[in-house]
Amino acid sequence: MASAFRESGIEVTEDFGSIESFERTPGGVRMFFSKDGRREETEAALAVIAIGWAANTADLSLERVGVETDGRDFVRVDEFLRTSAPHVFAAGDVTGRMMLVPQAIQEAFVAATNAVQGATMKELEGAAPIGSFTEPEYAQVGLTEKQARAAGEVVVAKVSFDSTTRTIIDGRTSGFCKLIVDSTTRQILGCHVVGERAVELTQVAAVAMAGRMRVDDLAQVPLSFPTYAGVLGRVAAQATRELNLKLDWPSQMEG
Repeated sequence: MASAFRESGIEVTEDFGSIESFERTPGGVRMFFSKDGRREETEAALAVIAIGWAANTADLSLERVGVETDGRDFVRVDEFLRTSAPHVFAAGDVTGRMMLVPQAIQEAFVAATNAVQGATMKELEGAAPIGSFTEPEYAQVGLTEKQARAAGEVVVAKVSFDSTTRTIIDGRTSGFCKLIVDSTTRQILGCHVVGERAVELTQVAAVAMAGRMRVDDLAQVPLSFPTYAGVLGRVAAQATRELNLKLDWPSQMEG
């Protein structure tokens, strides 16, 4: 993402060191910081500082019904999404967990079911894709390569967008698709994409992961050509080759 921003003319600077102070300037704001014993400064039109989320629950008087919150006012829940008040359940952003719409909808189903039928349904587990509609898009589902390697032997396959047919046709060749696969079970552990349609590509990977599909099975699905989904089929075929597996029939490969 940083490389793509730089290529589009955005100045990207990372690892500033210690930020010391800000001051107004005629054109915006100046930031002073120190790194490796040197004091430096940089200017911008606007400074945005991200320090995390706080829940907007302070005015709900939750303590009156015995609902506990944490230090950032998020509602504490157990695996059934039940609060410290047994008759109250909570779901979505108010719990401070994965604060995304699809996960909130899923949690709402669990919380509502338990509120009506009793606490029997646990919070659903499984592949939870996340991403953002930046330019270019980025998205991921499952483990990172570092997390997967810490847990066991894996194979990592990566395909660049400048080598796949649909991205070349559309002139959207910046980016890549990467799969992390368990060497023993052949299960897909993670998928990471930067580039055009990254969010939608990752949804396809999430479906395969939720269905416990092995990477060699995914490689043999005859995905339409030329499509962005076909990029995932190609990287699955690459992972299959790296696992030294022989496919039952030649995988669909892009030109």
